[in-house]
Amino acid sequence: MTDDEFFSATDELKTIHQWARAKYAAPWSVFWAVLLRVAASVGPNVQLPGLIGGRASLNLIVAFASPSGGGKGISDKVARQAWPGEIEELPLGSGEGIAAAFKKPDNDDEPHRTAAIFMCPEIDTLTGLASRQGSVLLAQLKSMAMGEQIGQSNASKATSRIVPEHSYRACLSVGAQPGHTGVVFDDTTGGTPQRIIWALTIDPTMPESPTPEPAPLDTTIPAWTPDGDKVVEIQYGLAEIATTVIGAHLARQRGEADALDGHAMLTRLKVAALIAIMHRQSVVGEREWRLSEAAMTKSDETREWLLREATRMDREKNRARAITQATREEYFTDRMHDRAKAALLRRLEKVDEESAGKLRGQLKANLREHFGSAIAELVYEGAVLEIPTERGTRYSVSKSPTLDQVQPMKEQVKCVGLRSNVGPGVDSNPASEAEMSRSSVAARRCTVCFLDLPAANLTGVCDDCGDGEQIQRREPAPARELRPVTMGQLERRRLKGLAV
Repeated sequence: MTDDEFFSATDELKTIHQWARAKYAAPWSVFWAVLLRVAASVGPNVQLPGLIGGRASLNLIVAFASPSGGGKGISDKVARQAWPGEIEELPLGSGEGIAAAFKKPDNDDEPHRTAAIFMCPEIDTLTGLASRQGSVLLAQLKSMAMGEQIGQSNASKATSRIVPEHSYRACLSVGAQPGHTGVVFDDTTGGTPQRIIWALTIDPTMPESPTPEPAPLDTTIPAWTPDGDKVVEIQYGLAEIATTVIGAHLARQRGEADALDGHAMLTRLKVAALIAIMHRQSVVGEREWRLSEAAMTKSDETREWLLREATRMDREKNRARAITQATREEYFTDRMHDRAKAALLRRLEKVDEESAGKLRGQLKANLREHFGSAIAELVYEGAVLEIPTERGTRYSVSKSPTLDQVQPMKEQVKCVGLRSNVGPGVDSNPASEAEMSRSSVAARRCTVCFLDLPAANLTGVCDDCGDGEQIQRREPAPARELRPVTMGQLERRRLKGLAV
């Protein structure tokens, strides 16, 4: 059955399709969202007949799947307009919280909740809740989908929450993204994905122009014959239904069915019954049975798409991890190679010449595997000479500088004058102590007349030359030979006006 044939089969399905087109939503996702609200509108006393075992609940779980930004939340909003009604919606919490929501209050005056839709817009929230230590959320969800007894009995009455089977109507709406559904599919052996309907919220055929909004669906529930809390069983008006259900059960017992289809038949029975109720009927006929088959086929296609996307994303993650690991190993190898080169050069500088075997033996154990590549690169660069001998190859340090050993000459700045004249940050090359001493002595003689200057004079000229007197520049007198003289000789020189 094609999509057009499905949504044109009844007036109710045409209305759902019109609501989807009016609000730019995917028709199939709106259909499943409406079916959730139909289930929540039916009391827990309405159940499926027990063809195999006991009666089954109409509780429903739907996962709305699409890539990020695919409009998972739009379906619920459109469904509220298409199927209006006072249906309580609760955020999903812990497994204990599900039981607490339906636990009968101790005080009879307090309202007793028997129906609700739990909302989980992001499946990552479900992942976080289920991954908590001691979490029983997945177990409670599986029991909830079957309408079984939920809760726990503890030593304290305050912490005991026991909800009898078939006393509540609980549905769950989950927003799922490809690659994030591991919390569900990892529990295939536990039966979690088998209890979920998968709805695709994207529609490649969505038109650009919206259609007018239709009138809401008729939310009238069929007038069940029994009143109150008495059990009402959905009737199967087609003999093929019972035959198909029993045949699927026998196939599972013989191990012939797929693990993911373990609850497929029960889920289809729920869908067929809810389609009948949406059409204000209490009997599942041939029309409802065919429609349920088309709907479950669409759910299976969405589930397989999610599995393929999850496999593809896992493959991409593994590829990215492999590339990262290869890059890390390449960096480590290059680093070890450089260390081996440096170690070989240090060894050859000490011994001048060495055989290949001894050179390799001198390396650390973790560097020996890099000996071949390291010594070959050193020879290629010209840093090491390769000397073939009768007993093998020997290596020695090259005497001629290699290209990377030649450094440009730096301009040398020598310190001239006093050391204090060199300021901070100047690349200077200070002279030795003897040179500084000679420089200091020369600085204490006038640069014009070469008269000795006092140590306090830092100008380099004497007072006479500094006053501007033009004193003829003369070379310093040559050192005279010192001779011993007597006091009489000194007196005679004084009298002649000779300078001592």
